[in-house]
Amino acid sequence: MQKIIKEDTIMCKRVYLKAKEAEMEMQEARNAEGFTGKNEKLLIANMVKAARNNSRIGDKLLMVIDPKEIHIPDWQRRIKLERAYAIGNNYNSYKWDEPKVLLHNGILLCIDGQHRIYGAFKAGKEDVVVEVMECSLEEAIDLFLSQSSDRAKMQPMDIYHAALAAKKPEYVALHDICAKHNVAVKGDDEKENVVGTFTSISDGIKWCNGNADLLDSMLGLLGKLEWNGYADTYNGKAYTAKVVRALKTLYAYCEGRTDEMETALIKNCKGTEFFVENIMDKTQAQIFDYLSKIVRYEMESPFRNNKTTKKAVKAKVM
Repeated sequence: MQKIIKEDTIMCKRVYLKAKEAEMEMQEARNAEGFTGKNEKLLIANMVKAARNNSRIGDKLLMVIDPKEIHIPDWQRRIKLERAYAIGNNYNSYKWDEPKVLLHNGILLCIDGQHRIYGAFKAGKEDVVVEVMECSLEEAIDLFLSQSSDRAKMQPMDIYHAALAAKKPEYVALHDICAKHNVAVKGDDEKENVVGTFTSISDGIKWCNGNADLLDSMLGLLGKLEWNGYADTYNGKAYTAKVVRALKTLYAYCEGRTDEMETALIKNCKGTEFFVENIMDKTQAQIFDYLSKIVRYEMESPFRNNKTTKKAVKAKVM
């Protein structure tokens, strides 16, 4: 019998649920019924075999299954609880396409439709029709990444986790460059010992596609500037879009002299107190203007040029 998820549950403390949290909840239900391990794999194998013999419609392989018997992989997007509960309370197989699942390592993974699967599970539905995909995990993730625009909008961090699971080169590069500098990527599980969280995933992917060294340099510079040493560094603002975009523009203006630019910033702008007082509340344009004045003063200083000239003359004489 289908149970109704009450409004007060919908309006509970949380808005989103991570995919792995939903999976843990559903795993508890599977454990309670002994639907685990070899038993689960044997039953699923028989169900898929029966579907292949009896439930193929055109090029689609359909199967009726209890939603709790479907796993939600970690790389799936977050579940918006209100949306999932609304679907579960008013589940209508005519309104939506069948959720897509993949048989992988003996279990069924939800590739598309986790709101429908989780909503049906929470509403106590015991059977939903799903489409069983017959492809590799990489091909299935590609489908997830290219979902049509009439679905819930894919957020950059949703795409990031799935693309990372599929080993997409630019996403692996973003992950590795951030890890090199002990920086988390937005949406990663919170880590206690990171220096910050890189929030502009779309920018990072664009740079990893064309100029990964630039991203590497910017994160290296931010680490030396030590701007994120306040409160909770995981949620700090030193690695947000406006900061890294302003730095990217500064690198462009100082092309050929970026070492001097970095030295000027480290000399004059180091420390969390400097960031909080002079950078944190500024817009991207204001950040660029502020930092460029400091850099320009250092790089165009007559005292600095005089010192450089004297060194050059001395070297020439010697």
